[in-house]
Amino acid sequence: MTVDIESFQDVLKHPIRRKIIQALNQTPNLSYTDLMDIVEVSNTGKFNYHLKILADLIQKDESGKYTLTEKGHLAVQFLQTFKEKKAEPSPLCMADALLIGFVGFALTLMNVGFWGFMWAASAGIKSLSVLVIISACITVYGIIVPGAVMWRLAVRRSHSHDFYDLFKPAILTFTLLVLLLALMLVFSVNIGTQVEIPVGPTITGGEGNGSWSSTSYIELAVGLPQIAVTGMVFGFLGVGLAEFASRLKKRLKC
Repeated sequence: MTVDIESFQDVLKHPIRRKIIQALNQTPNLSYTDLMDIVEVSNTGKFNYHLKILADLIQKDESGKYTLTEKGHLAVQFLQTFKEKKAEPSPLCMADALLIGFVGFALTLMNVGFWGFMWAASAGIKSLSVLVIISACITVYGIIVPGAVMWRLAVRRSHSHDFYDLFKPAILTFTLLVLLLALMLVFSVNIGTQVEIPVGPTITGGEGNGSWSSTSYIELAVGLPQIAVTGMVFGFLGVGLAEFASRLKKRLKC
């Protein structure tokens, strides 16, 4: 029987399908429910999907139990020959944590919403809807980008989802932001701007020298200290959300 290695790689690339083949190799003649329990899958729709992809490798006997086909036994040999290499989890070293923490610090200060707001103010843009959208971008960017990048880098370096390793860079980002705020306070430095936006008609009254006018304004202000303060919290929040999304994704795959 000729075997296409690439087809094996494609069919067996999913961990659930590998588990099914390995389970039937260890214990032939498994029922549908027993096989589901062994591979720890609770969603019947997804389980049926994986069984369908394995159609050439597994079969049902007369009693309705699953066994390996001849090609399925070859798939077992393929898995034994080309064993999946898994990186061993290791604690995130301090050098990596410092580097990743600095990346988070830099990304916090590079908040595109903040600098977009600064540009809009300097350009004289006073549209309430535009500036509100830009202000919302400040929050969305602050929560998602620095934390997600730090989470990704920490996982890649440590191959671990240990919470201490994941949040170690965020702690260092927090420390750097505190130092930045302290320096800005000592040297009285504040990068930011504010925009007054008219939100109502101008009302005039009186005559001659006694005339007057009044306009309602709403004030939108943003500064680098605000970005730093919120970044202290958003860094941890972003890492936590990224880890939650990762675990949810793995659970849905099952």
